[in-house]
Amino acid sequence: MPGGGLYETRWRTNGDYRPKIVAYYYKQWDDFHMAFHTHDWTEFMYVLSGTCTVETPGGAMAMRKGDLILLDAGVSHKLIVGKDSPCRMLNVEFSFKPCDGIFPSMKQLADSDAGFAAFLARGLGTIVLRDSADVQQILKSLVLELDIVGAGVGKENMTNLLISQLLLRVARLTAEGAEDGPDRQIHRYVRIAAEYIHQHYDCDIQAKDIAAAVNLHPVYLQRIFKANMGVSLTEYLAELRVEKAKMLLARTDVPIIDIADYVGLNSRQYFSMLFKKMTGLSPAAYRKSQASIQAFSGEPEAGSTGS
Repeated sequence: MPGGGLYETRWRTNGDYRPKIVAYYYKQWDDFHMAFHTHDWTEFMYVLSGTCTVETPGGAMAMRKGDLILLDAGVSHKLIVGKDSPCRMLNVEFSFKPCDGIFPSMKQLADSDAGFAAFLARGLGTIVLRDSADVQQILKSLVLELDIVGAGVGKENMTNLLISQLLLRVARLTAEGAEDGPDRQIHRYVRIAAEYIHQHYDCDIQAKDIAAAVNLHPVYLQRIFKANMGVSLTEYLAELRVEKAKMLLARTDVPIIDIADYVGLNSRQYFSMLFKKMTGLSPAAYRKSQASIQAFSGEPEAGSTGS
């Protein structure tokens, strides 16, 4: 297995390589002082509970629940955990190996995602991400998949997809964290609000519910959301609901009478009015138009698996 860090150009220029998990584990640390050391691979350390300090030649970083630190290969570091504050962590360590038919490769990710390519070009040996709950979910899914008994291509495909997703997410969050001044926190609030909408559009949510999830006053959140997204919270939610309805109408056989409930609108009359306002067609006309397009193109009809 080739050694080397995350940013080595050979992973993107000398064939197709993908991440290879070296080690992964949960660990509860208590009154622990680690000596400085280095690895030949890259390491993620995620704080599940408690506090600790990770020290590198560049300085000491106080870590708390929800924090993630990335340490590239060759970065000298040590972990310090106090006697009165145990720290539980999830560690994932990885290097790289040839793809051998399992994709995406690092080259494919960098070629298809300008943000990821820019992240790799920066070559940051140490990255700290605060309150990275979304990263935690990917890490936990990755470790669970690794723990599944048995091997095979299916398992390797899944683990490669998960760690690729993790790297892309870290790259995006790192770019957001690099923004200067108050805009950095504002963009974080807007991102969390948008994520909440995408996760709860099927419920009867209002601006006050979204603001509560972000811990901001509704008026302030409305202002910064519209300034950054170009639409209000209500408009964004309505557009998302209509897009989801279009997908359900075109790709499934869910009855039109039920789709309003699927997208969080209790009033079927209001759903039809909103849908026609935003698309120019009634839900029934839209489904019919999509069926005609699918028939012409030879695609399977809504709710069909094809032959």
